[in-house]
Amino acid sequence: MNGFIKAGIAFTIAVVAILFFRYQLTDSKIITNTELPAVKIAVSTTPLSAPFYIAEKQGFFKEEGVKADLIPLAGGTKCFSALLKKEVDLATASNSVVMFNGFKYDHFTVLSSFVESDNDIKLMSLSGSGITKAQDLIGKSVGIVEGSASEYFLHTWLTLSGVDPSKVLTKAYSVVDLPKVLSLGEVSAISVWEPFAFTAASNRNNPARPLDTKGLYNLSFNLVGLKGAARNIESEQKVLAALNKAVHYIAEYPQESQIIIREKLQLSQAFIDWIWQDYLFKLSLNQSQVSSIEQQARWAIESQLVINETTPDFIQFFDASALQKIDPHASSL
Repeated sequence: MNGFIKAGIAFTIAVVAILFFRYQLTDSKIITNTELPAVKIAVSTTPLSAPFYIAEKQGFFKEEGVKADLIPLAGGTKCFSALLKKEVDLATASNSVVMFNGFKYDHFTVLSSFVESDNDIKLMSLSGSGITKAQDLIGKSVGIVEGSASEYFLHTWLTLSGVDPSKVLTKAYSVVDLPKVLSLGEVSAISVWEPFAFTAASNRNNPARPLDTKGLYNLSFNLVGLKGAARNIESEQKVLAALNKAVHYIAEYPQESQIIIREKLQLSQAFIDWIWQDYLFKLSLNQSQVSSIEQQARWAIESQLVINETTPDFIQFFDASALQKIDPHASSL
């Protein structure tokens, strides 16, 4: 009789275990299938945006509990415009784009920079043009992207070289058109960021070459959001956490990261080799970034590119709260 009782107890335990296991599987499926909060991010189609593509490819956004929909756009100006139109929740933008828009709007915020480079923006001239220095551009035209780091970079280079910027004609184009107009001779030089500088250099019929400007300007690319009731701080923090994983992945696996970026943006390894050593990927917010924007703002006023006579209080556009929760040491603001 005792044997039957023991067998019954063992059977009951087995049934309970099976039911519990099935419940765990069902519960796991429910969790897995739960819709993650979606965030649309306008991302500039440049290797500077590598942390976003790495985070997407490696599943870091999902690991942090957010569904990131990356919207590719050519340049930070277009990304910022999409943000203002509320077509996206977040956007990538350079300090120059932040500066120009800071004169017009006060309802956006910089959450973090994610990369720095002192050689991403270049001045390119055709190899046979004979243009090697700023003085060679006096009386000539330079293609720029108006209201962006492209325009500020040219002005800074001319000024530091002792050339009055008013003696150089600027023509505004979309960034994607700059290599073409240089090749066609519509302008004598272009002030352009990557990968379009490399595109100009790789033109087989009319190759361009960079002038010596490395170290002239330290570009930061930032993640920017909107202020207001619609802001989702929790999602912003999750996006930053995913980007933080991505920058560490880039540092630990540079070759694998390069392959991801190369395939995502349809780039050649030659181009990756051209630019990779110039990039420092990290999340940060610091006073030097604010000072850089303030300096550019003074230039914009002096050049009458804005109608304002005083610079905004740009520190109000920086919000380090989400970043500090990810990495307390990433911000000194």
